[in-house]
Amino acid sequence: MRARMKRAEQEAGETADAPSGQTTNAPVPAGAQGQSPQSLPAAQENAVDQRGGDVVAQGTASVATATGAAIPADAQGTGGALATAEGAIAQGAVAEGVGALTPVSSIKYKQTRVVQLDPKHLEQNRIISFSKSDARTVSFDRLRTQVLRTMRDYGWRTLAVTSPTASCGKTTVAINLALSIAHQTEQTVVLADFDLRDPQMADYLGLPESVSLVDYLNGNAPLSDVFVNPGIPRLTLLPNHKAILNAAETLMTKKMSDLVSDIRNRYESRLVIFDLPALLTTDDALAFLPLVDCVLLVVAGGQSSKLEVKESMRLIQNTELLGTVLNKADEMRSAGT
Repeated sequence: MRARMKRAEQEAGETADAPSGQTTNAPVPAGAQGQSPQSLPAAQENAVDQRGGDVVAQGTASVATATGAAIPADAQGTGGALATAEGAIAQGAVAEGVGALTPVSSIKYKQTRVVQLDPKHLEQNRIISFSKSDARTVSFDRLRTQVLRTMRDYGWRTLAVTSPTASCGKTTVAINLALSIAHQTEQTVVLADFDLRDPQMADYLGLPESVSLVDYLNGNAPLSDVFVNPGIPRLTLLPNHKAILNAAETLMTKKMSDLVSDIRNRYESRLVIFDLPALLTTDDALAFLPLVDCVLLVVAGGQSSKLEVKESMRLIQNTELLGTVLNKADEMRSAGT
């Protein structure tokens, strides 16, 4: 674990002057290079990640819960302690900039498409951090504060969000956390949909279908055409609209690792959040985790079993665990558990 922390601190001290495409992360298996994404049949693209309820995040140093529900002690991770969170935004339109290590106050965006979000659509999909007037955002603000504090302490800049199984609400948590972080005036954030088999981020946010991540990976569109700004300063989205079949192989390609390095190092103030697939359904998340600094595990109250949580912890033991988030706490309350 100390070796991994030392590696993260070394990476944090490096500049982003390297040519675009140079990766500082784990090496890519030679057999995984050169793979091209394969589209899934339309009938396989209909799985929807069930919306989560109240969010409660747990760590080992301290645990804050709204319901009294707890992850089994022997299944908790070794990452920093987290609390519940939901965030806020500032209004405005920006676009993805160009350059390396540019201070956030002087970033000038020139290329990215700007898509204004529909507040009613966001509310229907439990994206509550869009509006600061929503009293529920305080819980994601707390999560944001503890996530940022821990990541800054260790020099981490890339965070994966995953879950044991589908329908735990990981995408909802990832989006609300990113929106909350974007409210920080000295922090920029990229939210990337790397759940390649079942991309949901664009649907949750109500983004119109356009060129997306798979188009870039296939060489059919430049990266600048894929980025989207949702009318919120300091937030950039990397959406995906098309499910692919060979997701694990694609996530291990050199082009993918180069992409991660590029978007991570574009700005000194940047934090990148990757919405990944569930751990226990495919090997996709495991294929990608060596490229990130840390992972946030989202578990569903009344759904995720102790065995599923323990197995997920075992699978991610070689990645720094930032903490665990207990989602759907409102459903546990209504069920009387």
